[in-house]
Amino acid sequence: MSARELIDEHGSPLWLADVDRFAVNLRAFEAVWKRHWLRTRIAYSYKTNRLLPLLHAAEAGAASPEVVCGAEFELAAVVVEADPRKIILDGPAKPDWLLARAGTLGALVIIDSEEELERAADAGVARVGLRVALDSFTGAPTRFGIPPDQIVAAARSAARCGLSVQALSTHLVSTDFEPATDRIVVSWPREPGEHARAAALLAQLAAELAAVSVEIGEIDLGGGLPPARAVEDHAREVAAALRARGFAGGLVLEPGRALVADAVDLAFSVVAVKSLADGTRCLVCDAGTNFLPGAVYSPPRIEAPEITGTLAPTLVTGPLCLNVDVVHPDAQLPEVMPGALLVARDVGAYQQVASTEFGEPLPAVAVRRHGRWSLHGRAHRNQLEHQAV
Repeated sequence: MSARELIDEHGSPLWLADVDRFAVNLRAFEAVWKRHWLRTRIAYSYKTNRLLPLLHAAEAGAASPEVVCGAEFELAAVVVEADPRKIILDGPAKPDWLLARAGTLGALVIIDSEEELERAADAGVARVGLRVALDSFTGAPTRFGIPPDQIVAAARSAARCGLSVQALSTHLVSTDFEPATDRIVVSWPREPGEHARAAALLAQLAAELAAVSVEIGEIDLGGGLPPARAVEDHAREVAAALRARGFAGGLVLEPGRALVADAVDLAFSVVAVKSLADGTRCLVCDAGTNFLPGAVYSPPRIEAPEITGTLAPTLVTGPLCLNVDVVHPDAQLPEVMPGALLVARDVGAYQQVASTEFGEPLPAVAVRRHGRWSLHGRAHRNQLEHQAV
């Protein structure tokens, strides 16, 4: 079915989630890494997009769940029914009940601070990893993890608490504040050399821990990685860095954007066409930053798939009574009329999961599985219209 057929049937705006594409991305990504490091485990980052059909596809593809909050943990353990020992619980704020739940089920808990070690032990956690803090791409110190020069001391503290340190973890952040302006900036994907240097540091720390009888079974490099078609150099350089420092254990990767970004589009409609005082062509649409919040700092690619013609810079705005509700400041689009179909491409990472009901209710979701489109979740708007009738 075309995007037009789907929104005619299910309404506009409409999320288009291609689970088949996600599954292909997962297989291809894993294959690249296993060519260079056979003991590679993929842990899908739930926070990137936790649409349930995608989570089930990740489980079917043997990807472990990487979760950062209680809701995601329950999705993995109860709804998806993943093997609890394969769940990786990460994040800076783990309440005591969540630590206890992870401990009861035997999940691997990534410790974010030394203070968290005692709380984890008191909650009954047995298996932990230590997150190593690496500076942001902006040069600012990260607020996540334990500084590298404190890792050995943290491992000793873990041992005194009765915890088994099984992994070292890190994550090269992709989004941060620009120091000079506090403007949000994105750096994705990170360069191969950055991941290789992170791998080298974690392997060196693993060797230092081995010297004090703490055996690290896995190194977890987190995310910030490109999709399969562009990740070969990352895999090659990371593998070389690990071998050069004598590490022979498992490698964990936590892709999110690399797997799901191009698996989800948003179809929406033009409501009005305006010419602003300076001559700018402006489209007012039924989807804005309420559904595409990342457009504020990284506008998506927008297409008008049903219309051909000369492309020209076009201001694409949403329906909110906010002057900053801008989906794209200068999208290259042909001349369109009210009612035209637009599609924001490759918006599966963080956009859908961060959508809000500020303005209109959330859109419905159409899902493609095994080559067929079907409705996964109906828009709340339809429920409101039904109640009104």
